Amino acid sequence: MNGREVPIVGRVAMDMICVDLGPEAEDKTGDTVIMWGQGLPVERIAEITKVSAYELITRLTSRVAMKYID
Repeated sequence: MNGREVPIVGRVAMDMICVDLGPEAEDKTGDTVIMWGQGLPVERIAEITKVSAYELITRLTSRVAMKYID
């Protein structure tokens, strides 16, 4: 979140993941969030959330803006 790693809180619910931004957070609605990618593999998120990497990727909905980098 804004260049820092924040912990996932709880479990994946439908197509939502909650994170703890911390008490001093200055993040705003609309800020860029990298869910996984360079330096943060989807397999790591799968391990933390106890949901398979395949399931995390296929559950992304059109509500999530995606940027594919080749």
